[in-house]
Amino acid sequence: MRKKSAGLSCLVICLAVATALLVAACGEKGAEGLLRRELPENATPEKIMLEGLNATDEAETLHYVFDYSFVIPPTGKQPYTSEVALNGEGDYDASSGNASARMRWPSFDMEFDYVLYDGVQYYRTEESGTWYELPAGSSLSIPSISEITRNTAEYMDNFQKITRLQDEVVGERDCYHIALVPNFDAIMENQQFLEMIKGDREQLDEETLRKIEEIKEELKDASVNYEYWFDKEYLVLRRTLYNIEMVEKGDDSNPSFTVKMIMEITFPLYNRKVEINKPESAMLYKG
Repeated sequence: MRKKSAGLSCLVICLAVATALLVAACGEKGAEGLLRRELPENATPEKIMLEGLNATDEAETLHYVFDYSFVIPPTGKQPYTSEVALNGEGDYDASSGNASARMRWPSFDMEFDYVLYDGVQYYRTEESGTWYELPAGSSLSIPSISEITRNTAEYMDNFQKITRLQDEVVGERDCYHIALVPNFDAIMENQQFLEMIKGDREQLDEETLRKIEEIKEELKDASVNYEYWFDKEYLVLRRTLYNIEMVEKGDDSNPSFTVKMIMEITFPLYNRKVEINKPESAMLYKG
């Protein structure tokens, strides 16, 4: 199924986002308990990016709002546009690595709660009210905030182009605006990325390695752009936007079509008190 192939490719892009980023940071504390920081007016995009990720990494907690959209246009077998959206908001506690979120899946008229506690993922739907524990190695497609903090030594190898755009305002905050084009060949050879794909398995099997090579080929012609907005006073992230367009090649009976994926996260509030608790009881999800 072409839709399944497109979805897998975009999933790999989401995982690659985690290894493409990194994050660590001086000055008097202001609003939200954040340190005021200064950069020269002519700061390079690389300087802004690294200092901004470092500043974000020093925050104790953050609140995030996200909106994901995956769109497949009409095709020969599907005479209508198909869109799957996922949105919501949550909190992340840097000291513990725990996170929580309230999510909505409009396409399926579903709402559910999510908790990451001591490395274990839990979720419950509003309808059932029962908490389920996800097996090790599985993952929901929600913002993995902790994965933003990655190894800065490998940072520059993960992007083939980085540009400073015109400054913009995000949520009444003046921000630096940075655009990047990722280098997926470098990202998909990154040991951390391969470990994430491998999960609990001792090594990557031939089928997974073959699929990675197929996705590499698909990404060669893909349009993939990342954008970041950093608070000019505190340098923390205020918004991220990933815009991905991939052409699914057709055959004699099915024309090619473009799959679009847009992932936006905003960070309106830092360092507020966050309390994330482990669900009192949960069933192991076996679906």
